Amino acid sequence: MPINLNAFPLQIPGNSLSACVIPYEQDRLNTLRAEHKGTYVFRRQGDSILIFSQDGQYPVIGKTQTISLKDDFGTTCFLVKDGLIRHFTSLKRQPSGFNPIELVSIKSEDNLLASILREEYPFQIYVRYKIDTRFINERPYLVIDCSTRRAVGENCLYFIGNNFDLMGRYVVAEQEDGYRKLLGYVTKIEDEMLHIVQPDGKTGMFQGRDVYLEASRKNFDDYILHTHGSQKDAIIEEVRKAISSFNSGDNKKARIDKLKKYFLSKGIILIDGTRIDIEEAENIQGACGQLDKPVFVFNDNREADWAEKGLSQYGPYTKRTFDRNDPSICVICAEHDKGRVEQFVRKLLKGMSESKYFSNGLEGKFSLGTSRVEVFATGTEDVSGYKNAIETAIRKKSDDSGRWDLALVQVRQSFKTLDVGDNPYYWGKSLFFLHQVPVQDFTIELLTQSPYSLGYSLNNMALACYAKMGGVPWLLKSSPTLSHELVVGIGSANVGPKREAGGHRIMGITTVFSGDGSYIVSNTSKAVVPEAYCDALTSVLGETIQKIQKRMNWQKGDTIRLIFHASVKKFNKEEIEAVRSVIRSYRDYQIEYAFLKISEDHGLHMFDSSTAGEQKGRLAPQRGKTFKLSKHEMLVYLIGQRELRQETDGHPRGVILNIHKDSTFKDIKYLSAQLYSFASHSWRSYFPNPMPVTISYSDLIARNLGWLNQLPGWNDSIMIGKIGQSQWFL
Repeated sequence: MPINLNAFPLQIPGNSLSACVIPYEQDRLNTLRAEHKGTYVFRRQGDSILIFSQDGQYPVIGKTQTISLKDDFGTTCFLVKDGLIRHFTSLKRQPSGFNPIELVSIKSEDNLLASILREEYPFQIYVRYKIDTRFINERPYLVIDCSTRRAVGENCLYFIGNNFDLMGRYVVAEQEDGYRKLLGYVTKIEDEMLHIVQPDGKTGMFQGRDVYLEASRKNFDDYILHTHGSQKDAIIEEVRKAISSFNSGDNKKARIDKLKKYFLSKGIILIDGTRIDIEEAENIQGACGQLDKPVFVFNDNREADWAEKGLSQYGPYTKRTFDRNDPSICVICAEHDKGRVEQFVRKLLKGMSESKYFSNGLEGKFSLGTSRVEVFATGTEDVSGYKNAIETAIRKKSDDSGRWDLALVQVRQSFKTLDVGDNPYYWGKSLFFLHQVPVQDFTIELLTQSPYSLGYSLNNMALACYAKMGGVPWLLKSSPTLSHELVVGIGSANVGPKREAGGHRIMGITTVFSGDGSYIVSNTSKAVVPEAYCDALTSVLGETIQKIQKRMNWQKGDTIRLIFHASVKKFNKEEIEAVRSVIRSYRDYQIEYAFLKISEDHGLHMFDSSTAGEQKGRLAPQRGKTFKLSKHEMLVYLIGQRELRQETDGHPRGVILNIHKDSTFKDIKYLSAQLYSFASHSWRSYFPNPMPVTISYSDLIARNLGWLNQLPGWNDSIMIGKIGQSQWFL
């Protein structure tokens, strides 16, 4: 059965183009593009600017160079995308961007929201195409992707006229090319003038007619509530289903094929009139690989390739060594929700008889004995109320010369909209962490789930609770090699009250290492601002190597393999030099390393016709399907057709692994299989993860510590104690 990518080979002719070559200067390049937009094509290439024209005439004097289209695919692909933009512009369309080119359909039938609301509305959900070029096994391809995009058709005066509160909301300004750029957030409205705090922190005044509300999810949801009141949740659920169905494999492929057929008939015309044709997508079925299922290790070193089954049959890995049996658990909840919360906690601990996977509860599934539970109610649902209840709980346990093994804290979905200083969620974590007590939060809204859904939710929640208390549910079995292996994950999170001057980016670092044939998540974790990231990376790496070399009894001359996973755009020279500086201090070992970039946002999709008849996930590949894009790139599906939960779920996205050229270890098949296994190693859920734990755990560390650092009195040194040795961030 054929498997295709949404990538179409470009037929490159053997002719050449002339170009004018001048020295590169960024200001000069910007000026030339601004003055001669649409007339000439300007491309930076190293220390030069290449200028292409229709007739061999150029706006400046320079050296003439002949470029063979077949010998310089980079320039050819650049000219192909320029040709696409010229074509769409000639049709009075407004393409935006270049890497990739974005084209939003403005046809009324391509507005998904119109079919739901059946009325004129300032928001739209349009069909969006993304078009780019990519090299696959040293050949140029045209990649066409299709998804949806929210848009706002009316300016801010419309919303003011409809009594919609714009205070604190982000707004955008339309550029000449149609792209809407973030302007800032509204702080004051005077008649038709808006006071807006801009990204540099300065406040400016703008005409309401020149400014548009940002088409964000929050603005969209709030305006639906404003116009449709109690119908809001039902409408938003309809929108979710419509978008998911639109992104299904069969619909996505049909849309992509329609645009592909257009290019097949028209070709792509370069600035000098050269026509570039595209071909049909190739059948890559014979070139695809299928990764083996990961194997997990449980109590008494028993093994299974299904975590749920292994845990039920053999018990957790630390069943015989876990030191918090008969745990003391405190529950913090709102006074008027106490009865329902008590019922919920009992189900968590004792299980649900009707649940397929959670009939024994946290106590039975993880062999914990009988929990000692005490409930502390909050008088009010604000920080003050939660603080009082938590302090009462901590004081009571302290008076008994003990410590809570776990805190269950009930919060509300609405807390997500609060600033961190006013949010009981973060204050609850900080107060319990200060006393080395792990925390598991749950929303009151979770209690309204159907028994079927609640069983799955509690099953995942119990797994996280066990790990937070210091237990190890399972280990991930690795095939022993001649090398000692250490994998470092680098994640990040944007935290802060605003996206401008007040917000900042936090980097998270976590480590996983291979011991006696099993991967163990290390307790070394950090979160720092980007400026301190390289220093933190060398510190964490040095500390972890020291700790593991003693634990694993490394010998002089042993081979040590360091593998770095990151979801950043690219590894920079500072990161690589930071690693090399650590390596230089371990001269007794043979050290090799790999820098692996993991990308979700790449636009490539695999369509597998063997699943065309399935009820859900039509055309979706199976989990573990791979396709090698080059010597250093691999497309891997960490989530596949069987992992989709319902018919309306969209097409699963694969990730692309890219090995940095400075790496000394470059076995891409080995690295792909390892990454695939790590996507099953999360103790946050039994379901496979769309990203490996090296990335997802690091992101969670960054997000949690980033927000906690904004609370007065918080200090990361709190995590040095026992709490920091558990998976507290799950």
